Amino acid sequence: MSNEIRIRVAAAITRGDELLLVNHVRGAESYWLLPGGGVEYGETLAQALERELAEECALTVRAGRLLLLAESIPPDRHRQVLNVVLKARILDGEARLNESGGRLKGVAWKKREQVPGLVMHPDFKDALLAQWDSGFTAPPQSLGNLWKD
Repeated sequence: MSNEIRIRVAAAITRGDELLLVNHVRGAESYWLLPGGGVEYGETLAQALERELAEECALTVRAGRLLLLAESIPPDRHRQVLNVVLKARILDGEARLNESGGRLKGVAWKKREQVPGLVMHPDFKDALLAQWDSGFTAPPQSLGNLWKD
């Protein structure tokens, strides 16, 4: 059990009617999430996001405005993650898997109509789609604890 809070920053990047997602595998479970990762000590959220997208997806991106905050705290409190979602745009590169040997198994552009049917962790699809539908101009939202076993 750790008494540290992990901060994970993630990018909402769209291309027309598509959203960039990464596929993670943990044990027998496969799920999708927005690309991103942990903030290292001394990094800003934007710096961490830009570093993580280069590491994971071979992209140079520019971090934009805050869209969502979501916590992940299990009932036994063995971990705590604060998920921060920022709008981002691609400056250079084509999205591709840029790491091996980890939990990341793929990078894909998913059509908007596919997103509701995807298994995502944390599951903030509804809030993300509402932001997308607003042109990413809706006020940022704090979604509370979205932990699901």
